[in-house]
Amino acid sequence: MRYEKMESFILIVASIFALYYLSQKQDLMANKMFGHEFNRFERIYHNTTYSCQNSTVVRKQITSGMPLPFIPSTSYSVRALCLTEDKHWFWFDAGIHRMKLSRTSITPTDSKEAFNALKDDPEILHRYFSNHDQQSA
Repeated sequence: MRYEKMESFILIVASIFALYYLSQKQDLMANKMFGHEFNRFERIYHNTTYSCQNSTVVRKQITSGMPLPFIPSTSYSVRALCLTEDKHWFWFDAGIHRMKLSRTSITPTDSKEAFNALKDDPEILHRYFSNHDQQSA
């Protein structure tokens, strides 16, 4: 009887570890899928080219469809605030459903919205809006 409890405990621990490992692999694969799509995505709005390949990702947030970290997810969404070489801000949004890319979009934005999106991270905010500190002082 005692050995059965120990075997059950070992199986539960091994299962949790396997689920966690698979979850981490799924997260990595989703991140690679977003990176691949990001590098080839480009849109033109009002005579301005928003090319992901020629821009800097200032802030990125990947969200899993599964709220529990030990359970693998097949749905993800990403939102990245980006800055082009010509100093145009935009949001890159993408979604994965059943581990296939389901949607991508670029939404131009202005520096005020970018500032508001970065205001909770002083280091990044100072890097991209260093002149704002001097204006507000």
